[in-house]
Amino acid sequence: MSESLIVSLRSVLGRILVNPTPEDVWLLQKDLLALGGEPMKQAAKQARDVAGAFYNCLRSLESKSASRSASRQGAVLGTAAVATVSLEETFAAQEDPLRRLLASGLTALLEVGSAIKNAQAWEVEAALLYHDLAWYLYGELWDVSLQARPELSVAQRRACTDLLVQPILSNEATDATKSALLVRLFQVVLAARMWPLLDGAAAAE
Repeated sequence: MSESLIVSLRSVLGRILVNPTPEDVWLLQKDLLALGGEPMKQAAKQARDVAGAFYNCLRSLESKSASRSASRQGAVLGTAAVATVSLEETFAAQEDPLRRLLASGLTALLEVGSAIKNAQAWEVEAALLYHDLAWYLYGELWDVSLQARPELSVAQRRACTDLLVQPILSNEATDATKSALLVRLFQVVLAARMWPLLDGAAAAE
């Protein structure tokens, strides 16, 4: 993997973890497609799959908020930056970064719930979108937790995954809360899928 490609991957992912946009996720796909070498192919494909779902999520949320003011859209999507751990902090940690990412997702539930009070709830009904994305994220979060927390029993893993996804399926949570949490969980899963690529590149240096 070339040094310029590593720099680009880190730069784009760093922006996505702070302020995710469809444009940056599109750029990430280009870099992932440019990766060569058999050891990287499977990890790159997993990352691309998550990036593709994340791209569709962001575009769908944008389209549903198109009739709202820019400030309202910013309030909804901007809450996803709450509790975001910077790329440098995450990948420089001595402990397994996957553990840290999974833990940050749990923390985000509380912090997003608090910050969302400043954002107005959407009136657009988007239940189908939320359920489809929750289905996808449930499987990804489960797989990530298998690497981050292999010691958990099936019951414990199910309880943790349920805790993360349940607000998205709740009839009581506002659209803004669901949107913010969806974006946050996609950030966590994407970073987790990118870690083997960036870690492997660092080890090869």
